[in-house]
Amino acid sequence: MKIIFWGTPQYAAQNLESIIEAGHDVTAVVTQPDKKRGRGKILSPSPVKQMALNYGIQVLTTQSISKDEYTKNYLINLNADIYVVVAFGQILPNEILEIPNLGCWNSHASLLPKWRGAAPIHWSIINDDSKTGICIMSMEEGLDTGPVIEQESTKINDSDNLEILTNRLSKISSKLLIKSLENLNMTKGLSESLRLKKLNAIEQSMLNRETSYARQIKKEDYLLDWNKESRVILKKILGLYPNAYTRYNGKRIKILEANLNGGDEELIETHSTNTESLADRIPGEVLMINKRNGIKIMTNDYPIYITCAQLEGKNKTDGYTLSIQAKINISNVIGT
Repeated sequence: MKIIFWGTPQYAAQNLESIIEAGHDVTAVVTQPDKKRGRGKILSPSPVKQMALNYGIQVLTTQSISKDEYTKNYLINLNADIYVVVAFGQILPNEILEIPNLGCWNSHASLLPKWRGAAPIHWSIINDDSKTGICIMSMEEGLDTGPVIEQESTKINDSDNLEILTNRLSKISSKLLIKSLENLNMTKGLSESLRLKKLNAIEQSMLNRETSYARQIKKEDYLLDWNKESRVILKKILGLYPNAYTRYNGKRIKILEANLNGGDEELIETHSTNTESLADRIPGEVLMINKRNGIKIMTNDYPIYITCAQLEGKNKTDGYTLSIQAKINISNVIGT
C-alpha cells in the first residue's frame, strides 16, 4: 500500500516517523515550502520535510495546492493508494481528495465535531476543556466534517501546556494512524460506502458532541489581559505556550510558567505589600516579589504567581530574576 503523507510541523513529523518505523511504504511527502525560522531567520525546511529527507523519501512542497497544477499532476503519476494528512496547513481541494483509491484520511487533534479547524489543541486548553483527543476521519470537502473511524480521548491536566499536550496527542495520533492503515489495507477493492461500513465509520452528527471551530491563533491573542479572571489568564498562558506575553515599560515579557499557589511565603525572604484587601488592588498590580515564588500579580479576581518568564532580549529565567532584569517593583502595574 503506497502512502503519500501530508504535513508540516513537528507534531506531524513525529506521526510520519511512526508510520515509517511501523513498516509502511511512504512514497512521498507533501509539505509547506521552506521558510525563515529562528532568531537568525535562516531559510529552513519544515520538520516534515526534514524527517522525509532523513529517511530518503522524496519531498513535494507547495505554496497553494489548490492552484498548483504541477504538483497535482505529479501526484496523479505517483499513483499512491492512500493519502494521510496531519496538520498540513492547507485545505485539500476535491480534485486532490479523489485521487487515491483508498481515500484521504486525516488525523485531527480534537474530539470532533468539537474544535474543527486550524488550532484545536490551543483552544482546548484556552477554553479550559476537561478532555480532548484524536479522531481519524475520512476527508471530504467540508472543514473536518468527515466520518470518524478511530478516536481516543485524553484528560487535560492543569499542568498541561501546549507543548506537553501536543506531544501526548502526537503519540495517540501515531498509534491510531497505524491501526487505521492496517485496517484500510484490508478494504482494497471496496467502494467508498462499503469501505466506511467495514471500518465502522461514525458520522459526526452521531457522536453527540457540540460543534465548535478552532480558528487560527492571531498575533493579538498572545497579549495577556490582566483584567481577566486568574484561571482564564493561566489557561491562556498554558494554551499559547511559550508565546503568551505582557508588557512593562515598553518591553515584551513572555510568561512561560505561572500558578495560583505561591506556597509558604512567611518562611522565605520576601518583599511584599501590607495585607490590604484584594478588592482594593488593580489588575496587573505587583503585590509581592520573592526568590521562591517569583512575582505575585493581581488579576480581576485572584493573584497569580509568575515563576518563569523571558524579558525581551534576555534568556528565560525565574520570576525573581525577571523582576531585577525588568526593574519591576512592588505596586508597579504590569501590562502597560
